[in-house]
Amino acid sequence: MLAAVGLAWSDYVPRPTWGCTVYLTVESTRTLVLDDHQLNFGYQVLTPDPGDGPGALAERMDHLLVACRRQAKFLAGHDFVVDLQRLATVGGRLRGVDGVRQQWTDRADKGRGMARMIDTAHDGDFPGPAALAAVCEHADLKVAVGVHADADPGNDGVAATVRRALTRILAVALIAARSTGRYRWASPIDVDQLVTDAAWDRLAELGESPPVS
Repeated sequence: MLAAVGLAWSDYVPRPTWGCTVYLTVESTRTLVLDDHQLNFGYQVLTPDPGDGPGALAERMDHLLVACRRQAKFLAGHDFVVDLQRLATVGGRLRGVDGVRQQWTDRADKGRGMARMIDTAHDGDFPGPAALAAVCEHADLKVAVGVHADADPGNDGVAATVRRALTRILAVALIAARSTGRYRWASPIDVDQLVTDAAWDRLAELGESPPVS
């Protein structure tokens, strides 16, 4: 399994507005081809609940990082050290955040029984540090929303926030899968459409109009 993680942050208070994890199946013995443009992936999108304190979402992300670090083969993020530093500031001492943060500084040294860390802003075949939009273009990923700014606009509805989170972190996951040789594609991949195909029912529950068949 490859897990990609990321967060968006409020411009007004030092707290995350969402945290997202996307899970891709990877195989050790062969490269998966996406030229049919169909992809099944797992995901979790966390948003603050009413009444949450500033560290609540950070603590929930910490639990995900503990699991991803131990259960995934790869753990990917985009310029993720910034998110880790902010999580540590907001949430205090968090075991998963601390562990990933220590390992992230020396990603070439994979800990025994731990995921290999990949930072898509620095580690691929694109000269880094690089903005996510530039890496997506280099990797032939078409993405309309979610990659041009780390901060969330803050006035989106829940469905738009979840779509933005999924699109951004799925792009990170695909870039990492491509850079490790686990996935490949010969023609541009529409990441927004992959999100629609995989999560239309969840997005409809949150108020987005379902796709027209």
